[in-house]
Amino acid sequence: MIHQLATCKRVFLFLLFIYGLKSFAQTPYTYPITVKGDVIDTIWNRPVADPYRWLEDIDSEQTKSWLAGQLLIREKYSSKLSNSIADHLTNYSYIRSKNISKQGHFYFSYRINALSESASLYYQVNLDDNARLLFDPNQLEKSSVTSIDGIALSEDEKTLALILSRNGSDWKTIRFISMDNGKLFPDSINFVKYSPVYWSGNSIFYIKYDVKDVSESFSGLIKIKALQCHKLGTSQDEDLIVYTPESMTDAFGFEVTPGKQHLILSRKKKHNGKTIRFVFQKRLPYNKEEEFKLIIKSDVPGVYFNVIGEVNNKLLVASNLNAKNGVLYKCDPDKLNSFERIGQHYTEQLESAAIINDNKIIVLYNGDKRSYAIVNDSLGNKLNSWRIPEGTSFTGLTYARGDSVLIYYINSFFNPSTGSQINLNTFEEVSLMETTVPFSFSDLTTEKVYYHSKDSTLIPMYLTHRKQLKPNGNVPTILYGYGGFGISTKPFFDANNIAFLNSGGMLAVPQLRGGGDFPGWHEQGQRLNKQNTFDDFIAAAEYLISKKYTKPEKLAIMGGSNGGLLVGACMTQRPELFKVAVSKAGVLDMLRYHLYNIGYRYDEEYGSIKDSLDFENLIRYSPVSNVKSGIEYPATLLVASDNDDRVNPFHSFKFLSQLQTLGSGKNPYILYFQENAGHSGSRIFEEQIKTRAFIYSFIYKYLGIENKIYFED
Repeated sequence: MIHQLATCKRVFLFLLFIYGLKSFAQTPYTYPITVKGDVIDTIWNRPVADPYRWLEDIDSEQTKSWLAGQLLIREKYSSKLSNSIADHLTNYSYIRSKNISKQGHFYFSYRINALSESASLYYQVNLDDNARLLFDPNQLEKSSVTSIDGIALSEDEKTLALILSRNGSDWKTIRFISMDNGKLFPDSINFVKYSPVYWSGNSIFYIKYDVKDVSESFSGLIKIKALQCHKLGTSQDEDLIVYTPESMTDAFGFEVTPGKQHLILSRKKKHNGKTIRFVFQKRLPYNKEEEFKLIIKSDVPGVYFNVIGEVNNKLLVASNLNAKNGVLYKCDPDKLNSFERIGQHYTEQLESAAIINDNKIIVLYNGDKRSYAIVNDSLGNKLNSWRIPEGTSFTGLTYARGDSVLIYYINSFFNPSTGSQINLNTFEEVSLMETTVPFSFSDLTTEKVYYHSKDSTLIPMYLTHRKQLKPNGNVPTILYGYGGFGISTKPFFDANNIAFLNSGGMLAVPQLRGGGDFPGWHEQGQRLNKQNTFDDFIAAAEYLISKKYTKPEKLAIMGGSNGGLLVGACMTQRPELFKVAVSKAGVLDMLRYHLYNIGYRYDEEYGSIKDSLDFENLIRYSPVSNVKSGIEYPATLLVASDNDDRVNPFHSFKFLSQLQTLGSGKNPYILYFQENAGHSGSRIFEEQIKTRAFIYSFIYKYLGIENKIYFED
């Protein structure tokens, strides 16, 4: 779905006539006056005004008119940003690397052949071979941007399933291509979302949603239809329904074990105020007459069960049941709750596990400062292990079932992804590839510090900067955070951060509650405890200021999606702490998030206004509901996309309208709206560069570092 801004430009004169302009005295910032509606909801006997409800209809002429005005504001503002900074940031984005994944006997990789295109898929049989083009998504449909979001090789290695996205959407179409001749099959599987793809024989399993058009994500809720099975060479209308959830809010996921022996179904439901988790198995090949067999049931709060695969006729399961850091269990596939612990219980948190070479188990552990991998035999006895450098994180494992070779990737805040190959028989390790970068990072370092949050909880935080940096209270700093959905905060690479660091800046990334970094960490920043996440982030800023690293005038905060909510909540709660705020695809209207797409699935994270306690909690921190008149908010940049069907762009629209209407106007409030882009932005490299250049130029300008760049040749 494309919401064209060309239309917006044509109706801008209409906008001026209807809305006029709001000009702030003593400031250069002029915004369209956004019409305030008279919508007032009564929620739990409390009147709640929602003056910009009309912006939720993102395809209406009124919203397009409003967007046209915001676009011209951005274009006018862009002329004030330093082109030299944008050029430097662009140069930093050209990184040459080839991340390889292995499926069966094939190595797959992606390559960008033109800056205006999405990546094409290549394959090779041996690492020494020249990679051959298998599929170019840019040739599929010229009127939109098609990108490859994933691949899955059939058991006979003759067919590859391609998971395709259009204009960055979360909606996926599954196509099939021959590994022999590179031709597409006529099969086309539509209305797929948030679903893996697994083969069993000549069929695949996938999740289909009950919609007639993908645009329904923007107009209301969508319902999960079923787990389905598609046989290659047939119509999607003939697909078998394998499982249908009992209710719309009954969450489930699935997988096929690596040995192709079991179809695993995991689901959770609420009952009498408790969340109950179930794990079922069905033996393969698929037989529609056979029922799923319940093998795990638990109502222990915060527990998880991840089925890894088959070992010695048992199912290997990673879980934190009776082990807060996570351990491995063997479970009998024919019995309920049959747990036999194998291997040791380590003090570090178990991150993931996989069965390699049919009889070896590799387990990744996330330590406080260093992560490591352990290779066990099928009984859980340790065979070997290795650590990765401090300040780095695992970014991927790739292997083929039955193979003795494992490929893994690591990165850091200043070092892009690098790969290594390990022979699991000899444990010899060789570098897999060279990554060419247009900058030096030898002068950069990452350290870990600890600070106390509002309730005295000790919070770790990564600090990355030049080695010779000395705290002087004047260091330009980006404080980046997420803190949600149990997702761990690990070192990540962004080339634009290198430009910022080599400009004398510092990147601070705290491990906030709400994430999954430590046992109980998620629950402590979830639902009614969500304020802990914001308190942790605010305390991080206070720590950086108290330790003389920086000051409010030199501090920017940034986050995306749930991290965009983090930015919005913290800048409205403590606006004096920050000079710049950047929210990307933020969840910003917490009273309305649940009404679109599959927002109902997020109530376990945030709560729902259907519950009185949740409502009082949500309205206290919802950014759209907490902008106050006359307050000096930070210079704010909101990044949204026309095709974001995960977090509807109206969240950014409504928050921006509140800021432009009520904020003091001493700092700018700008919208960067991306076309043909989804939740993660554009899939076109050239557009990604433009967006990042704008974001960082904005940060540079308001942190006052645009004329202090120390870029290296």
